[in-house]
Amino acid sequence: MDTLLPNHPGFVHFPIGLLAAAFFFEALGLATKRPALHDVGRANLFLGTLATLVAVGTGLWGEKLLQGAPHSLHDLMDRHENLAFVVASGAVVLSMWRVALRKKYTGGTRTLFVALLGALTAVTLLTGHIGGKLVYDHGAGVSVGRRVLAPKTP
Repeated sequence: MDTLLPNHPGFVHFPIGLLAAAFFFEALGLATKRPALHDVGRANLFLGTLATLVAVGTGLWGEKLLQGAPHSLHDLMDRHENLAFVVASGAVVLSMWRVALRKKYTGGTRTLFVALLGALTAVTLLTGHIGGKLVYDHGAGVSVGRRVLAPKTP
């Protein structure tokens, strides 16, 4: 089971892509007034929400691999984790709202929904950027023959 833990970076690309695609198609549907684009946006939102929950789960599960990391890295990890919870919560709320709207997905409600989805996408991208900084700037979770930030055993 431990082989799954370091794969958090492999899972995070799905919510980033799917939530960004959801916003793209919803905004395009709003601009062109084509309902089919909203359907594609909705499907991407639902898949992106599921992918977000998996990414957050693998991140929490793999967090223990970085127990011996420096304090400054933990601050960045906490920011990444908190933003991930915002993204997951926002995605779940928007998905539930989108289901509840059904036929009432029109006019100002649609515009507000797309704007909130755009904000969620921006937070998703920021979360991914911070995750990238953890990996590429600090080597978090990167192994070169062994875990770089693993606690040293006597």
